[in-house]
Parts: sequence; C-alpha cells; structure tokens
Amino acid sequence: MEILDCMKKRRSVRSFSDQKVSDEIISDMLEAARLAPSGGNGQSWMFGVIRDETLKNELAVAAGEQMWIARAPVVIACCAVLNEDLSNVDEDDFGLIVNHTRFGKEFVDYVYQYPDKRMSNIFWNNGVPAIPGEHMFLVATCHGLNACWIGYLDVRKASEILNLPDDVVCLYLMPVGYADQPIKEIERKSAEEISFVDRWK
Repeated sequence: MEILDCMKKRRSVRSFSDQKVSDEIISDMLEAARLAPSGGNGQSWMFGVIRDETLKNELAVAAGEQMWIARAPVVIACCAVLNEDLSNVDEDDFGLIVNHTRFGKEFVDYVYQYPDKRMSNIFWNNGVPAIPGEHMFLVATCHGLNACWIGYLDVRKASEILNLPDDVVCLYLMPVGYADQPIKEIERKSAEEISFVDRWK
C-alpha cells in the first residue's frame, strides 16, 4: 500500500474486535519505530508491547478509567528514556541553547526551578515517542489495523505499573487492533486551508 493510501485510511479507533494481532505485524511496527528520526540521533525511546490482560486493565485505569483501552488485543506503551537534567549543564550545552532559542530563557529557567526535577525532565521529553509512534500507527494501518493515541494518562502510575526504571517513563498508550465496526469517513481541511506560502497574508 502506498504511504498516502495508508494515511488516508488511518483512523483513531476506540472499539476493537477479538482478533489477535500477529507477532509479525508487531515486528513491522517496531521496525518502523526503529527507523524513525530523532534529534542528534538520540533514539531515546522505548516501546512496550502489552498483551497481559491484568496490565492492560491497570493501564486503562491509569488512563482515566478508559476501560475500552483494555479491550484492544495489544497496547503499545510509548516511553521515553529521560535525558540528563539540563538544569545542571553548562550554559554552552547545545540542548540548553536549543531550548532557550525555542522557548525563551525565562520560561526554561522557570521550568527548571520546579522542585521535582524528574517531572520537569519528563515535560521536556514529552514529544520523544511521537514520531516513531506515528510510524508504528501507519504501519498498523497498512496491515489493516487501527489504533488510537492516548495522552490522558497518569504517566507516573503507568510507569509504575510497567515496572520501568527511574530513567524511563511511559508517556502515551496506543491500543492497537482490528476495528469491530465500519470506519467512518471524516472531513479534512483542504491543503490550501492549512498552508501558506512565504509569509502569512
């Protein structure tokens, strides 16, 4: 299937059939994640493949008691390996320079003053699994499956449920499976509505 065809078929689905997801498809999804780009080639992500019913239920509770998540045959735990605490690095550290440039020194300093250094580190790493995770989603779509990004999640509780080490945090869940009902068409904005050329006019 061509990549644009996969993108057109991609839908966020919250109701799945009992049909199992093969190990081969999961392997393809993980390979897609492995091939994703990352800043400085850091590759600071980790993905858990959760099939255990008890764990899926516990994760669903940690996701605001969205119990439909547990009915997916597989739940992918999208995790980040936490980088060093940037509040302790030299002023010429490239990562710190990038954050100052993107968000402004005042905001960065404000976040670093938060007493729970691990939580401020989690905040900075929130986007780490996004690109490889979407690669995985699209590969699942190409295999005829559907999925859904879950960001409503107690990341500390989810990480505890999965017994993650201190330097790894579960930031999102991605239930994956075969939809048990027809996929609805959705209306998208045109390319012209979401783009501009050179400067905003």
